[in-house]
Amino acid sequence: MSLSDRDILELNELCGAVVDGTLTDAQRERLEAWLRRSEEARRYYVRALGLSASLYHYASEMHAELPERVPAPGESRFFRAWSWWVGAVATAACLGLGLWLVVRHAPQTPATSRPGEEFVARLSGLKDSTWQPTARAPRAGDLLRRGQRLDLARGFAEVTFDSGAQVVLEGPATVELISPWEVALRQGALKVHVPPEATGFRVTSEVVEVTDLGTDFSVIADAAGHADVLVLKGEVEATPLGGGVQESVLLRENEARRFARSGIFPVEDFEEKFARLARAVPLERFDPPVHYVRWSFDEPDGNTAAADSFGPAQTAFNARLQFAQAHTAAPRVEGVFNRALDFDGQLYVKAAYPGLSGKSPRTVMFWVKIPPDAQLSSAYAMVAWWAENPRFGSRPVHIGWNRNPSEGPVGVLRTDYLGGYALGATPLRDGRWHHIAVVFVPDPDQPRLVEVKQYVDGRLEGEGRPSPPGSQFSTEPNPTVADTLWLGCRLGDTGPRQDRFRGQMDELCVADRALSPRQIVQIMRHNRPQTTALAKVRVPRQHGHSASHILR
Repeated sequence: MSLSDRDILELNELCGAVVDGTLTDAQRERLEAWLRRSEEARRYYVRALGLSASLYHYASEMHAELPERVPAPGESRFFRAWSWWVGAVATAACLGLGLWLVVRHAPQTPATSRPGEEFVARLSGLKDSTWQPTARAPRAGDLLRRGQRLDLARGFAEVTFDSGAQVVLEGPATVELISPWEVALRQGALKVHVPPEATGFRVTSEVVEVTDLGTDFSVIADAAGHADVLVLKGEVEATPLGGGVQESVLLRENEARRFARSGIFPVEDFEEKFARLARAVPLERFDPPVHYVRWSFDEPDGNTAAADSFGPAQTAFNARLQFAQAHTAAPRVEGVFNRALDFDGQLYVKAAYPGLSGKSPRTVMFWVKIPPDAQLSSAYAMVAWWAENPRFGSRPVHIGWNRNPSEGPVGVLRTDYLGGYALGATPLRDGRWHHIAVVFVPDPDQPRLVEVKQYVDGRLEGEGRPSPPGSQFSTEPNPTVADTLWLGCRLGDTGPRQDRFRGQMDELCVADRALSPRQIVQIMRHNRPQTTALAKVRVPRQHGHSASHILR
């Protein structure tokens, strides 16, 4: 559902009330309803409050002010966010109105994306499939681009979007991939499974737009301009796109409607369609082996963090903890899973990682907790390494949080890579643990070197902009810093710079594949990959100590 001018004005008023601390009970209920049902409204809300927070933090670091209020543990999720923002942005409320007006006219898609270039999904499963001979038939495991058209003649095909939504096509069917959050059904039948992290996913046809509210649902479109919407589980919001002005329809489990240009009607054969669509299809899925290396940081003390290695490769890794000044032991604190590492603004860590600087897909995951009073001076890389490519130059990759208010909200996840950067939407400086996953996907067609997908707490946030060639960087290999993983510091061409990260980190994991959203969420929730055929290699610690804990 796209936001109209009237919708934007209402959201602007509600966000302004949040900032001013004048939100009434009725306004709160209205805002919660918007955020539950509309992805565009959620993005508007996060962007608007994030920009105000950026202004506040930027101003607070230019002038000495009182620290921000930390929400009490017993407060509700919404009330914590509301009360935090009221305290944080009150001093900038007079300037906030100008920011709202800017945001009101800002595009809802990430500023870093370019239609027709970036990948938005993967062909993750097939069953007895035959494709129309109009173009090259996609194969299992292929990356799929924004705007790509799929013409399935018969059989079944599963598409996993970067948002985490999974769509199964039943041939004959034709779809167009609009974004990680939307698919357009031109003709045929599809079934959609939407996990919680992908809530708000949309299916559009000629006559209806269906927005997920936490569901499994199906849409069947025919050549006559009809579209049947059937809800298998949960509920959806179906908005007519035909002639005349008609309000959206809320459909719940086991409900169905037929949409046409002339109106909305019952689905006469809905029992037969429900029975057919509810049947499970045994797909042949593309699931290549993955090698994982994980640091748990569970050692009680010492200056070495041992690694566990899982998967086909069996390489030993140990992270040597190094300090800018003398410490008696590496600081450990309570983490998400047992112990975590505490970066105090001086600590940095490095670990040899063969092949890390080369051009290959990978996924970097970890938990992080950043204090609410973290200053811009401690925004530097949580994780970094050196990347080398003769065409695009030799330069560092940094995963940190944004400290530049002119480029986006301060405090959101930021990945700088080979001349480009990606920005998230969730403010990380709240004193709470957040799961971070950054996926690096080399482009096989070479219009650019790499594409980046960021996930915060399992939800897709911010795709990276294309990486242009840069002449300011050397194209020669850099053996001084290459093939080494660095934590807690900004990386220069001769090693770690004086800029440090302040915060806590737990369960750092690096995979040698571009993991799917489902795999990322599995590791986030259970601290282990979802596979039964994963080889385990226990890497002994130095000085005769046992290895760190394995994935359980």
